[in-house]
Amino acid sequence: MRSVLRKMVYAVGLVITGLVVMLVYTVNEMINRPVLANPGRLSDNDYTELKGRTEDGIDIYAVFYKGAPEAATIVLCHGHGVNLMRMDDMVAFLRRAGYSLLIPDFRAHGRSGGKYCTIGLHEWKDLRAAIDAAREKGLIASTTPIAAYGRSMGAATLINGAENLPEIKAFILESSFESLRKIAARDAWNNFMIPDTPVTDLAFWITQQVTGIDYASNSPESKTRGISNRPVFLIHDEKDIRADMNAFSSLKGRLPQAQTWSVPDAWHVCAHHKAPVEFEMRFLNFLFMSGVPGRQ
Repeated sequence: MRSVLRKMVYAVGLVITGLVVMLVYTVNEMINRPVLANPGRLSDNDYTELKGRTEDGIDIYAVFYKGAPEAATIVLCHGHGVNLMRMDDMVAFLRRAGYSLLIPDFRAHGRSGGKYCTIGLHEWKDLRAAIDAAREKGLIASTTPIAAYGRSMGAATLINGAENLPEIKAFILESSFESLRKIAARDAWNNFMIPDTPVTDLAFWITQQVTGIDYASNSPESKTRGISNRPVFLIHDEKDIRADMNAFSSLKGRLPQAQTWSVPDAWHVCAHHKAPVEFEMRFLNFLFMSGVPGRQ
């Protein structure tokens, strides 16, 4: 009997160890300069390159497209595991509307420095550095209105950093997660059929010990107060199993002023791809109604 119990304990221990190893490996792939998709390219080369440095000493690369003199600047924030090249689909229609564009590579992505991606927790510092660098180069005047659009991690970044980015007058947020802990549990189940258990919390704890970054505190739903009463447009992709309806509903409930759009048949961050004409119309109309001028 003792032998059987001993074997059962060993078996359970091996299973738990295996789960922890798998989760830690997966987490490393997600945060250590992740490259999860083809980065794409910028089809319009009429931009200025710039670099800024964050308060925690990371060099941030960005590009700037100059628009009409009277128009606002739109900051475009890419998602996790890609880089600024993936925002190429936004460039043409926003430039036609006269807007200037600032598009940074987040830390540990693209041509920016840094070892670890914080999946939206500290990336707002990268936006701060890029905006400040653009102002120092005379690309964005102190009187120029600024709005921002973020996808997934980019959207979470904007929410997490809203309190520290007061110059952003309006936010367009697509497919933001409500909590990194919650989306990690969904990903573990959807990708590996691993149920949400304390093992997930253990993986977060181990990651914090290794990196010094408190990933478990990454909770955009608790940071929405930083947006205050500024205009918000929340976009939910109907078939999104990552930033799912629970995430959308949580953020929507905390942002009562938000305009919302649930895009039929769209997967994660695919609203523009699925419904480009309606996407662009809604996007530009929101900016206009929020007092963020384009070409006059």
